[in-house]
Amino acid sequence: MFSFNSPFRFLTTHKSLFSFCFSSSFPYSNPKPTINHFHSHTQTKPTTNFNKSSTKQTFITPKAYMKDTITTISNILRYSTWDSAQQHLQTLTIKWDSYTVNQVLKTHPPMEKSWLFFNWASGLRNFKHDQFTYTTMMDIFGEARRISSMKFVFQQMQEKGVRVDVVTYTSMLHWLSNDGDVDGAVKSWEEMKEKGVGLTVVSYTAYMKVLFDNGRVKEATEVYKEMIRAGCAPSCVTYTVLMEHLAGCDKIPRCC
Repeated sequence: MFSFNSPFRFLTTHKSLFSFCFSSSFPYSNPKPTINHFHSHTQTKPTTNFNKSSTKQTFITPKAYMKDTITTISNILRYSTWDSAQQHLQTLTIKWDSYTVNQVLKTHPPMEKSWLFFNWASGLRNFKHDQFTYTTMMDIFGEARRISSMKFVFQQMQEKGVRVDVVTYTSMLHWLSNDGDVDGAVKSWEEMKEKGVGLTVVSYTAYMKVLFDNGRVKEATEVYKEMIRAGCAPSCVTYTVLMEHLAGCDKIPRCC
């Protein structure tokens, strides 16, 4: 593992090549990307406008109100027993949709409460979990190193016919590697490719980091070359991963 000074000197020397990274958004102060740097489902709150000509009135939920609602639900899960929490949840006059449930899970209530809430939401009328809520639940178990539980959620997701996308697979391989199961991470990558899931710079970068972190430099370099051949442009996070592991060695010119 190289110090951050070495890759910084490399980046400065080759500033023209990495010019787009010289901005306030480039993570100089955090050279070790986490899973949050690599992937995140982009999910927006579905809204509808008020239509004066319609007899049915629909409203846009104010963002500030929604944030307060999420905080309230999260606090209920954190500071109440589950029996008490269920009673509180049932009195809330809100629309329980994927966005709301997912945002609550992203506040990271205690793991057990998160799982109970996840299953409670499953029983709500007109509600179905989707790739957003399933992946967030997988992240909660993965972060807690409850890998068997994470795999169970993934299996449940597949059995229910929920779309497994690149973000879900990337999350899976990250947490498997984080728990020391590099072969499992590699298997997830291969399965993702076999199923034709659209690979992104995020998935390529996450997999490269898995390989680099486990001393499989040659394989990681080939993944980088594959990414370039596929026309997938590296991001600043990609270059951070490359510099962290390759700066100061003769593999950098071959990668670039």
